[in-house]
Amino acid sequence: MKKQMLTMLCVALAGLIFIPTVFFNQPLFALAGAFFDWLPLPTGWMKPGGEINRTFLKLHVAVTLVAYAIFVGWLVTGTATVGFAFLEVWWVAVIFGVLMGY
Repeated sequence: MKKQMLTMLCVALAGLIFIPTVFFNQPLFALAGAFFDWLPLPTGWMKPGGEINRTFLKLHVAVTLVAYAIFVGWLVTGTATVGFAFLEVWWVAVIFGVLMGY
């Protein structure tokens, strides 16, 4: 349960950083949000404790990778529209991540 709380805290911090950086079109500052978003992986906090829904796991991984491909595009172009696209796709990945446990 503690690992899940730490993961949710990191994702919440990432979202709190992503929203203003996208709004103000500051992709370099969004790298701090990306740090918190990915932190649960190397720390092992995202390891499932119980049963997980494999369909939502696959969707979470796929959509997260698409979101970060868009993020790289935002870093390269600096275009606000690409930043908003990243935020929208990233949010869907978060939803799939939450649904993995159901």
